[in-house]
Amino acid sequence: MRSGLLPLLDFVPPGMRVMADRGFDIQDLLIKPNLTLNIPPYKGKRAYLLQEEVICTQKVAAVRIHVDRAIGRVKLRFHILDRHIPSSTFGSIDQFWTVCCLFGPLINDEVR
Repeated sequence: MRSGLLPLLDFVPPGMRVMADRGFDIQDLLIKPNLTLNIPPYKGKRAYLLQEEVICTQKVAAVRIHVDRAIGRVKLRFHILDRHIPSSTFGSIDQFWTVCCLFGPLINDEVR
């Protein structure tokens, strides 16, 4: 809840989907901005997923790979998580990450 991401939801157009991992029970936070939570289904105590759940999982995975690649590019480009992070900066680490994400596409890899 303290990640600083919730205020960003105000800029997401109504009707859009927010992707999260299993266990992130944030559906109640998405009601006001009229957003839908998109998490992969899980079988729980069942032996297998239902056919619709398998299809849903495949669709989420097809999109999630792009998100994972984008995160990987930021980590490779800025090395923000490669070293020890002082505890004095814990309150600002979200801002550091946001700046890296915003400036990442603006940096030409050949110049770097």
